[in-house]
Amino acid sequence: MMLALVSDFLASPVMMHSLPYALVIAVVTSSVSIMVLAHRLSFLTVGVSHASLAGLGIAALLGLPLLPGATVIATLIAMLLALMPHKQGISEDAGTGILFAGSMALGITLLSTAPASAVSLFGLLFGNILTISATESIWLWFLALLILLATFAASRAWWSIAFDPVTAAAGGLPVDGLRLLLYAVIALTAMLCVKLSGIVLTAGLMILPASCAWLWGRSLIHLWLLSLIFAVVGVLSGLLASYALDWPAGPTIVLALCTLFLASAGAAWTRKRWPSQPHP
Repeated sequence: MMLALVSDFLASPVMMHSLPYALVIAVVTSSVSIMVLAHRLSFLTVGVSHASLAGLGIAALLGLPLLPGATVIATLIAMLLALMPHKQGISEDAGTGILFAGSMALGITLLSTAPASAVSLFGLLFGNILTISATESIWLWFLALLILLATFAASRAWWSIAFDPVTAAAGGLPVDGLRLLLYAVIALTAMLCVKLSGIVLTAGLMILPASCAWLWGRSLIHLWLLSLIFAVVGVLSGLLASYALDWPAGPTIVLALCTLFLASAGAAWTRKRWPSQPHP
């Protein structure tokens, strides 16, 4: 039964067309999600992805490509948050909420005035990886390459400033610049995920892989490998389940990642509660 399902899945032109994009998104999010958790920026992923509605609204109103327009706006918003003077009474989560609410309100207003044929609201909110145009394909590959290059170049520095920014600054690391780059990369990753999971569920792809891995590893390389495994397994199992049950791909993938997190948390709790006894 399972072999027949997998065979049918692999024989489907639509699924085979979407599979490479889903896998590259899994690779990217598995890497970035480690830094999201290490820097405690989970709410930023929610705020930036929802704020991208402003960019989508502007692009739809002007007849421009949706993803590039939304990416520019989302990145600018994330960098504004990084530059916000927190010492003047505006905390990071408050700043995120302010920009999130304002940008989303602007986006909804603009989308309501855009031609109905210019935008699929359901696809924007929940994703549709099965319908990627040639223009969107080029944009996704470009974003993925850009994010991976930035992540691999700055990952060790980001890891250092996540736990001891004072020592990192004393050691000569440009903490403010690295923080600005991290916020921009998170925004780009959020936009990369929109086509797969939509605006509403993007945070799940950017938080869950590292959350599963964090229960088992602590070093950067171990976390990255585990996060990558969880992300790829979640995407593959989610796509397979969506094909078998005729469910939307994005939400099904996020459900698969949630299931993996519950299983990982349960296994970690069991190991801690009943550790294996050494043989005499």
